[in-house]
Amino acid sequence: MDINASSYKTNDQFPPRTNTNLLRVYSNQICPYAERALLVLAAKDIEHEIINVSLTDRPGWLFDLNPLGKVPIIEFGADNKVLYESLIVCQYLDEAYPETRALQPRDPYQRGTDRQIIDALCADISALRHKYLPVDDLAAVWPEIANRFKKVDTLLANKRVDNRYLSGDALPGLIDYCVWPFIERIPTMVDLAGHNAAHYLVKELPTVHDYSQQMLADPTVQKVSL
Repeated sequence: MDINASSYKTNDQFPPRTNTNLLRVYSNQICPYAERALLVLAAKDIEHEIINVSLTDRPGWLFDLNPLGKVPIIEFGADNKVLYESLIVCQYLDEAYPETRALQPRDPYQRGTDRQIIDALCADISALRHKYLPVDDLAAVWPEIANRFKKVDTLLANKRVDNRYLSGDALPGLIDYCVWPFIERIPTMVDLAGHNAAHYLVKELPTVHDYSQQMLADPTVQKVSL
């Protein structure tokens, strides 16, 4: 993922689609929700183009595509169909391209429990990022952050079977690609709080550490992640 790629801002004109056969994804280089969609696109080898937009200086036309002004958004087809919200986008991509590797379990119950894990893990980490990353002294609020991370570590440990991916398979699934962009950002918060993430994760968050090493070895993650 090229985090230095230019982004469309407030006064930039909308870039019209020139190839309606090519799926377009509106993204942002550091948004974990957008990263979910990019991981699924890469895992399923779906040809696409990326339009990066600023989330601090949003172009007006972004709200025409999504009234919430959020990414990811996908646009596709000759009639310019639009979908947004990361989980909706990811599930659509998996189901609309059945000719490539399926990322979701067939069992509806397992799909439901996967969604519960995604929501629980990502809600904890996202809440911490929004609440504390603007804080100058993360060390002062570290006890709450550490407790939240412990909860995440426990949730991961309870979901993983025989140290496999969260999908339960030998390859990552949709659950892994939806959770990973948030797990990926834990070391940064640990470092910002004055701890050495490499050492801290091994000692205090062993499942986060082991799972991170596993995901970092995945070719799709290597292609897309920060």
